[in-house]
Amino acid sequence: MLKALIITLGKLLSFLPVFVILTGSYILALLFLVLKWKRSTLLINNLRHSFPSFAILKVIWIAIISSARSIEQGLLVLAWPNCSLDCLKKKFTISCEYRSILSNSLSKGNGCMWLIPHFCHADALSFLGHFVDDKNEIHTLYRPFKNKEINEFVKKSRERFGVKTINRKSGGLLKILRVLKNNKTVAMLFDQNAGGAGTRIKFMGRECSCTTLPDILYQKFKPKVLFVYTKRTAFWASSIEVEEMGDLSDGQLVIERANDWLEQKLRDDKVLRASWLWLHQRWRPGVGQIRQGVIR
Repeated sequence: MLKALIITLGKLLSFLPVFVILTGSYILALLFLVLKWKRSTLLINNLRHSFPSFAILKVIWIAIISSARSIEQGLLVLAWPNCSLDCLKKKFTISCEYRSILSNSLSKGNGCMWLIPHFCHADALSFLGHFVDDKNEIHTLYRPFKNKEINEFVKKSRERFGVKTINRKSGGLLKILRVLKNNKTVAMLFDQNAGGAGTRIKFMGRECSCTTLPDILYQKFKPKVLFVYTKRTAFWASSIEVEEMGDLSDGQLVIERANDWLEQKLRDDKVLRASWLWLHQRWRPGVGQIRQGVIR
């Protein structure tokens, strides 16, 4: 029943006029902020702590847009299986320069690691499976949904263009190690709260628990590290951007560099700032392991 409902809703969304879905996204965002007080309070507090110089009206406006973008992303996941390849090529574009970076990412033989932030349309990066060479298999870590039908739908959508998904809870780390050992590509979201197992590092002025996985993989294989992300250009449309991490300074962690990179994007780029997932509990005081030495 649920599966049929998801499929039907996805087909309906793929045929509705853009202005209808866009308007609906903002209406749902406003309803969310009014009805879900705990989440909306968390969202606004996250923004106020990160941008203390912003006026409260500006913070609220960013909160509304960010919520609408999160809803837009969710609706895209539903409609994704019904979007034709020609349509997706027009909506999610990548420059020749960035395609070249992806094409050469395995040249050193150590594999490649894509670090992906929670920007709007992040799920559309599975479309890159259509652009890369057949020899460059892309494997992405994912956290399964509790509902089996929803999980199967999302998994199938992400694998539509050849990306292979790896369940974090089913021997994910061992599988990821084999991927890099075989000179393939690993893609992962890096900006979630890592809980008690993570390392405490400052991000946007406050400590948060950060995943240790990128550094575990980097220390073992020294893969090329790329920041791969979507920059929204219109409703259900983004440019796909790719940036090389470069060399680390002495004692610097990969996740530190990733945090610094993301913080700069959020502070400098209005489009990316409004499309990041401010809704999640990124900052939890005292959660995570204290890093030896000075916390950056």
